Amino acid sequence: MLLKINKFLSSDDVSLKVNESFTIDDEEFLKETRLDKNVLITGEIYRIKDSLTFSGKLEYVITVECARCLKEFDKKIETKFLADLVEEEDMESDNLQMVITDGTIKMDEAIKQLIYLSMPMKSLCRDDCKGICPNCGVNLNEETCKCENSITDPRFDKLKDLLK
Repeated sequence: MLLKINKFLSSDDVSLKVNESFTIDDEEFLKETRLDKNVLITGEIYRIKDSLTFSGKLEYVITVECARCLKEFDKKIETKFLADLVEEEDMESDNLQMVITDGTIKMDEAIKQLIYLSMPMKSLCRDDCKGICPNCGVNLNEETCKCENSITDPRFDKLKDLLK
């Protein structure tokens, strides 16, 4: 995945708009992250004095499992980033860096880093997801369970006697 910016580098322009769609071909990465292979990068590259900065947004779709009902669904993720465009990577820098080689930026590793860092730890299929019944395991979004609603934790039964 290469982003060609050689015309921008040789010009006197202050900024360059970026709107690129990339296809990830690393099968192991796709399988591990359950990612749709198409990602979109939008943003702008700025020339500030002698340095270049890429302010952008990465958009992708992953298949995740709902934290409440355990149903799989596709979730669109959008994450903003700020990266320094450098000719040689500085290992001591804490900033995200993208290396420019012969007027192109190899985006593979930067995209993978951004995806790993922006993946949600928990996701819900919808905001009002009811989850699953703790007794019978029925998905409460799809059907109503026939379990007794008065089931309580036996450790708290003595506290009910105090309310009487």
